[in-house]
Formats: sequence, structure tokens, C-alpha cells
Amino acid sequence: MLVAVLALLMLGAALIAGAFAAARASARATRSTRAAIVAHAAARRALVRGVTSWRASDDSLNLGAFDVRAWRESASVRLDSADTRLRVQRLSSTLYLLTADATVPSSSAPIARRRVHALLERAPTIDSATVSRVRPIARWASGDLY
Repeated sequence: MLVAVLALLMLGAALIAGAFAAARASARATRSTRAAIVAHAAARRALVRGVTSWRASDDSLNLGAFDVRAWRESASVRLDSADTRLRVQRLSSTLYLLTADATVPSSSAPIARRRVHALLERAPTIDSATVSRVRPIARWASGDLY
């Protein structure tokens, strides 16, 4: 009888340990998924921020040169804060490459990191009074590739 009771106690302890390990793995997966979503959103916001706050210094970059801007996005939850970096690189007289890189969380070891690129075209300005807008170039269809 004593052996049966000890075996049931060991079985109960093993079930509790297994449930704890499964709950911990589920919490880690949820935290990782949430960090990936926050990182992707931060990277996309960085691209929008780069297009909407276009600087005159971006137009004066030499071919192949780049400018890097970095900032920290804080959040109400510490694990949702992000370190964001935007790189503006001039490819030709009218083409620019924007690369946004976001790391979540910002203060400790990163859980998620996302990098997003956008190819932009800015028509050359003929007159200094007219300002041309920056517009993203959509991806080419496979039929346009030769």
C-alpha cells in the first residue's frame, strides 16, 4: 500500500512538473511572437517616418553614400520598447534605398529583430521653388523582368 501511494505521489509530481514546463514554453512562445509583431510594426513605422520627414540633406548625398538615423521607441510595457535604426542610401540621381531595422526589447537581450527595405524614387528638381515628392517604387511583375 505504501509503495502504491509513493508511486501516485511521484506520478503527480511528474504531471505538475510537465504542466509547469509546458506553461513556461507557451509563455516564451507568446512573448517571442509578440516581440516579432512589435519589431515588424516598428520597422514599418520607421520607413513611414523616413518618407514623411525627408530631409534636404538626403537629396545632397553622394552616390553610394548613406545617412543613419537611430531612435528608441518606448512603450508602456518594457518588453515592447524597440531600438529603431533607419538608413537612407542614395543609389542613383533619382533612386534611394531606405532600410529600417528594429530590435525588441531595446534594453536587454533582443527577442526579435526585423529589417524592412523600400526603394524610393525622387524626381530631380529643375526649379528650387518646386519640391518633388518621394514615392515608393512598387515591385516589378515577373513579366517585366527579362
